[in-house]
Amino acid sequence: MKKLFCFLTLALLLLAGCSFSAGEGGETLSGEKQPAAEAPAYERSTSQFRLAEDANSYMSDYTPDGFFYFVMGENEYQFYYQTYDGKDAIPFCAVTDGYVRDFSEVTRDGKVQLAVLRIGEEACILEYDEAGNNCGKVVIDGMFNNLEEFPILLAGPGGGYVIGMSDKVFLLDSEGQIVGTIETDGMVRELFTAGEDELYAAVEKNEGRSSSMCLTRLNVQKGKEEKTRELPDGLMSLFTFEDGFVSVYGDRVVFFHPDQEDEEVLIDLNRQSLLAAQIQYVFGNREEIKIVSMDPSVPGQEAYLFTLRETTAPEESGDTKEADGAKESEQELYAPDGRRIVRLAIPQGYPWQVEFHAKKYNQISDKTFVEVERFEGSLEDFLGKGNRPDIIMFNDQTEVASYVQKGVLTDLLPLFQGQEEYSLEEIIPKARELLGAESTAGMYAMAGRFRLLLRTSDGTEYDSDGKCDGVSYLKWYDRFMTENEISGMGAMENLLYANVGAFYDENTAEASFTSGEFKELMETYKDVCGRHIGSVDREKAAAENGYTGREIAGGPRWFASYNCQQLAEGPNIKMEGLPGPDGENHIYMKLDYPMSIMSTSDCKEAAFDFIMYYNSLAEFLLMGDVESAYGKAGNTEAYFSVYEENLKEEIYESERPYSSIGGEFYFTEEQNDQLKYLIDCAVSDTKVQRDIYDMLMEVMDVYFQGDKDLDGACEILQNRAELYLKENMTGNN
Repeated sequence: MKKLFCFLTLALLLLAGCSFSAGEGGETLSGEKQPAAEAPAYERSTSQFRLAEDANSYMSDYTPDGFFYFVMGENEYQFYYQTYDGKDAIPFCAVTDGYVRDFSEVTRDGKVQLAVLRIGEEACILEYDEAGNNCGKVVIDGMFNNLEEFPILLAGPGGGYVIGMSDKVFLLDSEGQIVGTIETDGMVRELFTAGEDELYAAVEKNEGRSSSMCLTRLNVQKGKEEKTRELPDGLMSLFTFEDGFVSVYGDRVVFFHPDQEDEEVLIDLNRQSLLAAQIQYVFGNREEIKIVSMDPSVPGQEAYLFTLRETTAPEESGDTKEADGAKESEQELYAPDGRRIVRLAIPQGYPWQVEFHAKKYNQISDKTFVEVERFEGSLEDFLGKGNRPDIIMFNDQTEVASYVQKGVLTDLLPLFQGQEEYSLEEIIPKARELLGAESTAGMYAMAGRFRLLLRTSDGTEYDSDGKCDGVSYLKWYDRFMTENEISGMGAMENLLYANVGAFYDENTAEASFTSGEFKELMETYKDVCGRHIGSVDREKAAAENGYTGREIAGGPRWFASYNCQQLAEGPNIKMEGLPGPDGENHIYMKLDYPMSIMSTSDCKEAAFDFIMYYNSLAEFLLMGDVESAYGKAGNTEAYFSVYEENLKEEIYESERPYSSIGGEFYFTEEQNDQLKYLIDCAVSDTKVQRDIYDMLMEVMDVYFQGDKDLDGACEILQNRAELYLKENMTGNN
């Protein structure tokens, strides 16, 4: 059974005017979405395998036991045979001259295993036996010798071969002679053999600006096509199956017999969490359907074989209220396919497409089904309404402590000990410390990435003693931007974040936001902002100065925000903490969006497995991206990982470039050492610091905008901060 690589052109049907909507009057079109209840219930098992490096999985040929593909070398096509049992791919044969246009698995005669259509000086079909030895060469008509299009090669149902090209199907005998030609009413997109001697073609018809697909039977004896069956819009792939065909749509797999109008929904893809665009092959029988899935666009492809075995739904046990209540509870705990539901609640504003990664997880998890719910407003309000998710996501690690004190979170350390896939020791020590594993007896949250509040420095901002406080830095920054004709303040608010802690004392609940030092900081900040907020002429600055100086006080964003280009091009540029009022550098680490397991969850092991899966991902999908964009360059961007090995791969290894918007940059060994040092020296920000900083930005904004004088704004901030500190002290006693 061939993979429908030519069926990639089906996507073009959308551009050509095909519609996915129902017909006029609301009638249901053939192939339109059917109710999920019509699909049988299945239990499933999943096996995983990996293709050879640089495999071309766009051109593959599938069988029930395995499939063929090739890796393109300098002067050869190296073919591999991949079985579904998880073993490494087996090198099968190599084609060293000419150009491969297609290939097909052959099972006849117990001799030929693979046939390869090669063009070049001589068009021919190369035959290889089950050991990969070249056992035959069938020279074919010279008309095939200079093919620019990719024809379709198929072993003929009664012997010989079949080649589909443009709007014709050529029938060749075992000697390569053309013994028949069948013209089709449209472009041949795929060929199929069914039964013992039946030949079918998927044909694309173009009428004006619209296109449609149909399945036709090819009458070899009469040399014509017959019994055309129109294929519905939205078709993504088509395969022969037991006694008929299966067609794959975005949300389901449907069975049909070519001579019958009825269709049957076999698989609800949403229920099984399978991605239709990644389905490469469907085979098996009604009792045990098998699906091969992979994303050909992702390098180093991981592929999966899903085995779905039909199950019988449990019978009703009675009509009492107690039985109805038990059934309702069971439906809340388990998905329709029997997998245990794990509910994840995340903030509405969470920027990453966790729903997609949950679907990826559900695709490979046979026991667990993750449901994602986004909540608006505060987490307290969400939980107060009776919601009891298994996993909750916080905005950062400072929110976790109060929930630990309430006793509603699960200690993760015993869960680490109960499994082998994820190791606590692989998390960088600083992240373990901030997550609680080093400073307390337990660990109640897991975050997969972190942010450092840093700046880039060339040393010119320091005084003769090598120090620079917040006000001095602002004045230097003012001169720097003026001299280099640079506008924009970057993320300078983070300088205020690094300084705010010097103007309050949690232990005494006292604040000094009316002091002369604080007022000087605010005056300087407002003055610098007033002169430099605006667009940045970065190209001019780069041309005149070698680097732009943009975001010289880069903020708590991923590392590209700290100006990788400066680090790469400026040998004297290095990373530093943010200067505080005491003239010392302050380095803060934030752990973004940690996840915790609620103590009320009764599926903690399953919840832990998803938390670790998600937080160990090397990349996260930005909101707005669609499934088809997964893994493609430019659509995903990574934060620093809390995993030591991932961090080494992303940053520490100086011979590997760090990709960011604008290109790839290499970090020197000294810069990598500095990053390690900064991570080790970083301290965690606290909830108090964050809350008072939020107060500062809210209260002082009216001063920055010129709507209130400085003394009045400072007085309001002073009163609010001291009231908050006193309430916070009371709450901790």
